[in-house]
Amino acid sequence: MIAECVVMESAEVQDEPVVDERLTIAVSGDELKVEATLIAPENDGVLLELSAARQQLCDAGVTHGIDEDAFAAFINAKDYNQPCLIAQATLPADGEDGKLLFNFSRDERTGCPKEIGCGRVDYRALDLYVPVTEGQLLVTKVAATEGLSGTSVTGKELKAKPGKEILLPKGKNVEINEEKTEMYAACSGMVEFVNNSVNVSSVYTIKGDCDISVGDIDFDGSVHISGTVRAGSTIKASGAVIVDGGVEAATIIAGGNIEIKGGVQGANRGLIEAGGAVSMLYVEHGTVFADGPVTFDVSLHSIIEAGDTLTAKGRRGAIIGGRAGAAGNIIANYIGTLSNTCTEVAAGVMPKKRTRILHLEKEIEKLNNEQLKLDKLDFYLEKSKEQTDPEKWELLHRSSIENRHQNAKQILDYTTEKEDLKRELEHAKDGRIHVLDTVFSGSRVLIGSDMYAVNDEISYVSFKRNDSNVVYSPCEISKQ
Repeated sequence: MIAECVVMESAEVQDEPVVDERLTIAVSGDELKVEATLIAPENDGVLLELSAARQQLCDAGVTHGIDEDAFAAFINAKDYNQPCLIAQATLPADGEDGKLLFNFSRDERTGCPKEIGCGRVDYRALDLYVPVTEGQLLVTKVAATEGLSGTSVTGKELKAKPGKEILLPKGKNVEINEEKTEMYAACSGMVEFVNNSVNVSSVYTIKGDCDISVGDIDFDGSVHISGTVRAGSTIKASGAVIVDGGVEAATIIAGGNIEIKGGVQGANRGLIEAGGAVSMLYVEHGTVFADGPVTFDVSLHSIIEAGDTLTAKGRRGAIIGGRAGAAGNIIANYIGTLSNTCTEVAAGVMPKKRTRILHLEKEIEKLNNEQLKLDKLDFYLEKSKEQTDPEKWELLHRSSIENRHQNAKQILDYTTEKEDLKRELEHAKDGRIHVLDTVFSGSRVLIGSDMYAVNDEISYVSFKRNDSNVVYSPCEISKQ
């Protein structure tokens, strides 16, 4: 009994353990965040100092992304056993993929007429293609970026994912700069974005007829029409024009050659004008101007001017009615008809260039008169210099000098062009007209400013200029 009493007395005097306030730190497995939990003290345990808490974070390897204010508030709040986010990693910023900036419209062509204001539209100006000029910027490439690395809560680098590069969509007739950041049109024409590539075509192709459904064409390049050019249509091209069919009462103007595989039914309204050569099967009641040679089988009651040789060749090779002129030679099987149809052929004559010379002479005369006016202005300026405000006088004087300079330059340019054209016309007088079969009565043959009227049929002859007369002799060329 005595022993039991001793044990009971010892148990009554034993003290409870003292537990200080403490901090638990949990770092996520990917080291992107840190949560801390504050554990309450027991039996008057010591409170945790902020400095000690910070040291505990450091000992746990947490060195980055600590929200110091939030951490201090958390320690002071004494909100026990409640996890608190106290640190976060700086996430990496992935790079952006490269991209393309298109400097032309990729919208589907509407084919709608062009608006011309006041609620009106031009039914022959249709939205069918996107025109471009040589050297025009088509596509700009914006390079991909590497991105920015991040940092984990323990200070480790978090690598960014770099953006994917993109290639310029190179197609036909395009050029890329050395840096491979820009793509340009290698030629003028039309641009298309097809099958992830940019293509520039210098040839605008119309599959079928050119009519009101296609509208008028004004193309910086060449035009190819697989059908017929219908009446009322207008085609303008800086390059060549090829028509697989025929041409009705339409207008075709080309900076290069014009090839019409069928004929031209001009109806006295059709116009064919080329900066190069023109070839066609026939032309009837049409007008043809070419800076180069003109070739056809039959011309009926048409006006034709060639800057080079004019050749009527083929099964008939005939010039019937109208007027055919060439700066060079004219070659034909037949000129005129048995019915004495009035037909005029002229070699060494270029009416368009003669008209241009007359225009230049008038312009030069106007400019010379303008120079006289400027001379009078200078005279009055010098005379009134003392009485005129110096600033105003200087302004008028400079204007006079500039106008005089511009006039003199234009006079020189016009004079040079006029002299060049005159030399061409002088040389053109050497042209000859070769008739491989018959020239009929009613025809008139001109070379330079001299004319020969044909009153009887003449066969197999060549006409040429001798002094101031047009004479003929046996044909100087043989029939092909």
